[in-house]
Amino acid sequence: MAVTRRLFMGGFTAGAVTVAVGATATEAEAAGETTTFTGPVVAQGQVTAPRYYAAAPGEGLYVKSTNTTGNGATVVLEATEGPGSALNVVSKNPVTSAMYLKGVEADRGTLKIAHVGYADGSDHGASALSIDLQTKGTASQGIFVTATQGPTSGALLVLRNNDGREDLTVEGNGLIGIGIDRGANPRAQVHIVQRTDKPGLLVEGTVEIGNVTTPPTGTVSATGGGVLYSQDGDLWWRESGGTPRRIALV
Repeated sequence: MAVTRRLFMGGFTAGAVTVAVGATATEAEAAGETTTFTGPVVAQGQVTAPRYYAAAPGEGLYVKSTNTTGNGATVVLEATEGPGSALNVVSKNPVTSAMYLKGVEADRGTLKIAHVGYADGSDHGASALSIDLQTKGTASQGIFVTATQGPTSGALLVLRNNDGREDLTVEGNGLIGIGIDRGANPRAQVHIVQRTDKPGLLVEGTVEIGNVTTPPTGTVSATGGGVLYSQDGDLWWRESGGTPRRIALV
């Protein structure tokens, strides 16, 4: 079955669908002949519609596939120039999300983004994910991660770009690791491992150390060391052997 005229439907189910979306009902009608369907359109072949407008309530477009060898839907932009995108999603509804994405993967990301870059670095202005918080003064959050059904056990964020290490990881328990061994768990609220000749931590400004409620009694470093802390405003250093020494008075 091949339909080449403009379609106005409440929804359709098709084996393979090619749809170009755009224009309002009035614009589409003025542009050419219109075919109206009161029920769903069922097709085993390809349905081609230069313009599609859903005037009925409910879902404007519903695509369901039961095949086990291909994608449920594929959108391809053949053009190699111009400002067009393969998929453009716009919502004018302020009370809900513009797009929902749900998956049940066991060993894959629910959303997989692959940026095919350029080895010569000419794509320095590109990014695999770009977020633009438009409107000055907006209180929108850039990236928000939560667990609405209770704490999780996996990492909330992992950045890996160098062999053998986690450049940045935020674990489900809230501990943060920077430069730690790949797959390792942070041993402090913020665990930094110096991997280069650069300092492990550089602060251009002041550093404030709050008073401890209870002086520390041990260290968590794998290489030993000591603990710097403040007690009643005095600065203390606890040696690796366990002896506390006051090194600065109020």
